Amino acid sequence: VLGVSPTLSLFFSLSASSFVPHPMSGDDAAQMAALAAEFGLSARGAQATKPPFSYLHAFFKAMADPWEQGTSEDGYINLAVAQNMLTVDVVQKRLRTAMASEQPQSTAAYDNMRGSEKLRTAMAAHMQRVLAPSAAAGTVDPADLCISTGCGAILDNLFLSITAPGDGVLIPAPYYPAFDNDLRVRNGTKALPVSGDRADVLPTPVQLTAAVDAAAAAGCAVKALLLTNPSNPLGVVYTPEELTAALQWALDRDIHVVVDEVYASSVFAASSEDALPFVSALAMEAHLGPAAKTRLHVVYGLSKDFCASGWRVGVLRSRNTGVIRAMDNVAYFCTVPGPMQYAVAEMLEDTAWVDSFLAQNSKNLGESHAVLSTALAEAGIPVVAATAGMFVWIDLSGWLREKTWKEEERLWSACFENPQCKLVMTPGRDCRHDQAGCFRMCFAAVKREALPVAVTRLAGLLRGFK
Repeated sequence: VLGVSPTLSLFFSLSASSFVPHPMSGDDAAQMAALAAEFGLSARGAQATKPPFSYLHAFFKAMADPWEQGTSEDGYINLAVAQNMLTVDVVQKRLRTAMASEQPQSTAAYDNMRGSEKLRTAMAAHMQRVLAPSAAAGTVDPADLCISTGCGAILDNLFLSITAPGDGVLIPAPYYPAFDNDLRVRNGTKALPVSGDRADVLPTPVQLTAAVDAAAAAGCAVKALLLTNPSNPLGVVYTPEELTAALQWALDRDIHVVVDEVYASSVFAASSEDALPFVSALAMEAHLGPAAKTRLHVVYGLSKDFCASGWRVGVLRSRNTGVIRAMDNVAYFCTVPGPMQYAVAEMLEDTAWVDSFLAQNSKNLGESHAVLSTALAEAGIPVVAATAGMFVWIDLSGWLREKTWKEEERLWSACFENPQCKLVMTPGRDCRHDQAGCFRMCFAAVKREALPVAVTRLAGLLRGFK
């Protein structure tokens, strides 16, 4: 396809006829060697040609033919993009205002590769005030921050600094489907999924210990635990008790803990009696013992909470001075442009605007979630009760002939390929779920009116699915 060789098209097929070979299906040494030989790639380069997830081809197909009310109502509805476009007009307007402000000439020059003093100071104040208001003053120090082009770059450089090729990272499953690729593609680090008693709870210390033992038996040393709170793909906020147990377990074993809090301000049910309040690991740090100083790392960014995935602004907060020194070097390759840093800092300094924006964005998220979850309930489709993020986790296992990954793939393909459905969702297998038949729906990247249409299409397909 698109003139690529047969070897390469095996991995980057844009065809809608079937799944691309699954990223977690294992390496095929012969195919990788053939690819390397054909294009003169290193083994690392050959591995990098693999798609980050199995449904990448569906993105291209759906992007070329999107659903639009009144003009293209037979187009694809893509609910597999973890992107928030609900309040993007407001944040883009504020950015234009900030970019119009006069900037010092220093924004055109080299600066601290971990971020300018102005931006790190503004980001530290924002994280302290918004993410961890109950933490002691000074918990988030500008000197402990590294700001780079997105959380992907932050995680890549962090794991470059704390793991070696072949090391393992425990990740509570189901999880963000690109974590496997993010860890593997440059650093050769292995993502090790660990399931709890249910999808929406963290694994217990006993389950985490069993995962470490299993990895050791396979010759893999576990160096880190990676958590996302609020959760992607579930949209749940974990309890402080769950988080404390998991964090303390890792720190007691000298295992790094990386807490991804990129959805921290995307809680949309904070006023509900059933909703758990978000509590940042930054606010727990003081009670986790001395190991937290060098082994606890918090990741944040503007992509989700500020509808700004294209801005590429991610941040690491770590009190590990060795990690920060490493970032002084490797952050050179992914520094945010100076004028953008200045504008983002000016925006974050406008706390009244920030508070107003976050409140509006949470309202918008809640309204879109309500539309989707209500439609799913009316269709009789089970869901996990979400209170944050931009996700609904649905269980379609009851429509499978048997609960196998092959059957999940067959259902996913039917949703995508059937001309009356044309729906893209994230398969649970890509999220490393331990049971077949679950899917992630992302509701913030499409127009709200597309959501009930998506459910109507899905329900219609399920009625005839055999």
